Amino acid sequence: MQARERKNLLYLFFYGMITLFPDLWAGRVGIMEARNFVTAREMVQNGNWIITTMNGKFRFEKPPFPTWLTALFMKFFNTTTNEFVLRLPIAICTLGLIFLIYFLVKSATENPELAFISGFVSTTTFMIIKLGNDNAWDMFPYIFMFGCVTYIFIGLKSLNTRDFIISGVFMGASLLSKGPIPVYGMMLPFFVAYSVTYGFSNIRVSWKKISLTIIIGVSLAALWPAAIMLTQKDLFISVMNKEASTWSNKHVKSIFYYFDYIIYIGVWMIFALASFFKKWSEKRSPDNKFFSMLFLWNLITFVLISLIKMKKKRYGVPLYILTPMMASHLIFYFMNKDWKELVKKENFIIKIHTILMVTISILIFPMFYFKGYRSGYIGIIYLSFIAVVFLFFSYEFIMGFTEKRKIKQILFLTGFLMITINISVTWFVQKYVKTEYRNEYKYLSTLKSSGPQEYPIYTFDDDEITNVWNVGQKIELIGDLQELPNNFFVLDDREEPLIKEKFRTEFIIKSKNTYYKYEDEDKVIYLYRMAKSTKN
Repeated sequence: MQARERKNLLYLFFYGMITLFPDLWAGRVGIMEARNFVTAREMVQNGNWIITTMNGKFRFEKPPFPTWLTALFMKFFNTTTNEFVLRLPIAICTLGLIFLIYFLVKSATENPELAFISGFVSTTTFMIIKLGNDNAWDMFPYIFMFGCVTYIFIGLKSLNTRDFIISGVFMGASLLSKGPIPVYGMMLPFFVAYSVTYGFSNIRVSWKKISLTIIIGVSLAALWPAAIMLTQKDLFISVMNKEASTWSNKHVKSIFYYFDYIIYIGVWMIFALASFFKKWSEKRSPDNKFFSMLFLWNLITFVLISLIKMKKKRYGVPLYILTPMMASHLIFYFMNKDWKELVKKENFIIKIHTILMVTISILIFPMFYFKGYRSGYIGIIYLSFIAVVFLFFSYEFIMGFTEKRKIKQILFLTGFLMITINISVTWFVQKYVKTEYRNEYKYLSTLKSSGPQEYPIYTFDDDEITNVWNVGQKIELIGDLQELPNNFFVLDDREEPLIKEKFRTEFIIKSKNTYYKYEDEDKVIYLYRMAKSTKN
């Protein structure tokens, strides 16, 4: 490895660190993250590492590998509440994804500069950053499956058995993260695209080693369900049947649902869109064959995940990984061109891109002024810093539009704009733009930092998992109990007269605390301290 390549890898590590880690503390914990965190917390507190539970009930709907990672970080850092720490596993894995992209591109093209640009573009892709800050299940399986595919690709060139063994370990981790979905959404399209582009001969020659990958992956992934089947067979099978039904009946969207996914590529969306003009882009790619494979891989993936009835934007993870790699071929091409060398269409693409970057840079200051400074959340010093930084970006992109800056400078500046936004803007959007600051009541999430309550917590008809996470302990449904203890808490959004009516004269309300249920809503929820009435 040459010195320049080592330097580029260090740059990628640095860029990855400053895009993926600074905002881990800022985002609100959603339902999927809460499920992961609560299950991990019960692993640590109750030792439920194999027979996993969530809020005291069996949790077999998702394989446990991401939760194991989260629980290990809980134990290592001795915390079950620090959300920055609990999001470290996904940030670290996403950083690993950047290096996997680098090594796949380098192996395919033998062009370390294109590999670096591919890593740089991926590091500064909006949806990769966003999902890399969210410790749910969505990114983990595709990161590991991408690792599996990367080492299969490398192995098909090297014919080294070690690469296929590594690939099998990645495959096992992927299957233990979300079952067979990534096989369908990433591996199957890869093999089709590879066979069409490079031919089937390499696969045929290495079929035994590919089989080794599959055997290792399936064997590792089978350990957990096998352990469950030994103790909770009937329940496990019923959960699997329920999950199969869920994929057909819940969150059903149109087949066109993912057509707008290009927007989520962020600052590189113009190049991402242009890369779908295959013949035009292929002529400008430094490696036509690899670009063709990426194009076909991406296209087949898009079709396959669009055919699944259950759709969410975060389920488009493979598209957010593959499309920036396609766009990087065009970006690399433009970085090595001068303004005078561009034809009309090429000039138009760069000009549209610079207009978009100028617009983004200019709009950030008013947001900070009205939402931050005038509301009292930030001071004049930070506002001035934002003004100077984004005025600089605006000026440089305007200079680029007038062709007074090199194209390479404009494109690197685009990535640095995204990095700067991530450092200085994302936390503000999470905390103050998406969330209206309120000080009348505390947030429910403050309870988990104060430790378990003196008495158990119950609720009537909603053991919402975000509530379970925010209070820091198990919440039981009153309807599931044979009898209530003499002292307990009730967490409910109903007013006091309705709670009194529920308990009639058997229990009395000793105290009531009011909390905001969520950080981005005005909805309140009450924690009632109940005690057995002495009149009975």
